[in-house]
Amino acid sequence: MRASTLRDFANAKQIDKGLKYRRRRSGVQRRNGAQGRGSTESPVFAKAKMAPKNIKQEWLLMKKTVFKTVIFAGILLVANVYAAENAKKYALSVEDAVKIAKENNVSIKRQKITLDAALRAKKDSWNSVSPSVVVGASSTVPVDFLTGGDQSSDFDASFGVNAGVSVSLSANLFTSIKSAQLDFEQSKISFDEAVRQIELSVRQSYYGLLYEKENIGLQEENLRIAKQQYESNLQKYNAGRLSEVDALSAEVNYKSKIPTVENAYTTYINDLDNFKQVLGLAIADEIEFTGSLDDYLYLGEIKVEEKDVTSATIQTLESQLESAKVSVMDKRFSAFAPSLNAKLSWQDSSWYVGKDDASDPKKTASVSLSASIPLDGVLPWSQKNNAIDSAKDKVSDLELQIDNERKTFVRTINSSLRSIKQSQEAIKYKQANVELAEKNYSMTSEAYNRGTKDLLSLQNSNNTLLQAKVSLNSEILTLAKTIIKLESTIGADFGSLTK
Repeated sequence: MRASTLRDFANAKQIDKGLKYRRRRSGVQRRNGAQGRGSTESPVFAKAKMAPKNIKQEWLLMKKTVFKTVIFAGILLVANVYAAENAKKYALSVEDAVKIAKENNVSIKRQKITLDAALRAKKDSWNSVSPSVVVGASSTVPVDFLTGGDQSSDFDASFGVNAGVSVSLSANLFTSIKSAQLDFEQSKISFDEAVRQIELSVRQSYYGLLYEKENIGLQEENLRIAKQQYESNLQKYNAGRLSEVDALSAEVNYKSKIPTVENAYTTYINDLDNFKQVLGLAIADEIEFTGSLDDYLYLGEIKVEEKDVTSATIQTLESQLESAKVSVMDKRFSAFAPSLNAKLSWQDSSWYVGKDDASDPKKTASVSLSASIPLDGVLPWSQKNNAIDSAKDKVSDLELQIDNERKTFVRTINSSLRSIKQSQEAIKYKQANVELAEKNYSMTSEAYNRGTKDLLSLQNSNNTLLQAKVSLNSEILTLAKTIIKLESTIGADFGSLTK
């Protein structure tokens, strides 16, 4: 497919180089003739003036440049050989591509990290009731004992130890646990939606690449026909049976199609590399597509049952609404609900050293319970009351968003169904157009060979056929992408609408 195109492109380049060489040669001859006629300067002196000032420096510079070029080319060669040796080959259906993407895609792996973090937060959401433990020790030493003077104290030192455990409990514990659960649910929805978006991208790109590959084939076939016309006209021109204008027109028509083929191929390679990256494959890997655009060519009426649709966007908003309601409850607890604190203390002190009549160590234990009741909720202008009002505003805003999103959801489904129906009808007409264009080209080609049609009519009929085929494939691609997008929108399994 590519070899013939590159040979044609090289031949065209070689012709252009030959013409440029002849023009440069004639120009040099004219300049040399002018110099011989009008110059009085000695040829030897003129040659000396044109010589470089420092031949050795220029020679060293040239050697360095050549050396760097060789090294760089060698590195590229080794890298390409290594990549080619380690490249893998894949024959992929659209389902195979989706499976590989789910296993290797970087975005899915990153979203999984976020989901795991939300799961940990959910499991540990009760940790605000963890007890606090305090352990301490004390010692007392008289000053006169340290200075070594006359000791008036009746002991050398005393020691003591103490410990305490405290636990705090507030009504906000319930809202913290509930918020962590809702955050995890939202992360789960986001993860599932991220996976579906990757699958959507893979499926649309897969059929997009099939279209581009088909387009390359059509453009190359168009180039081949133009080349045949050019070669045939060239033979007729050489035999004196065709004017030079028609021969040149055929040559221009042929060579003007070479860049079109090259551009189509470059676009395909760039999109293919992007597709490999989405799948998590190496760029050097080779992919062969086993699917076809014909998968979406002969389909019946596409229907959507209301009971089978779900919207990830609505699910996310509803989860956010629940979180907002929990936030209102949390703000109310902060403004009105008391917080409780329990503390257990134990102390063992007055261990004397160096005291003859020391008493037994004193051991004490105590339990305390306390409650803290905020008064912010009583004051309408307090900051906590304002926080409650702001949380309520968030609830109202989300309710409006959900209502609007439900309408958008229904509108999007109806719009997609109408677009699908329109594409199916357009495909039927464009299939008929292709058949008519093929018949027209065949008849025009026969008439041209008989001499009853001119070259322009033949070229126009060929272009019409190409445009009809490209338009048909483009419409099939549009239909495929619309159906895949609709399946993603309604939360249905991909491929379920075409079964």
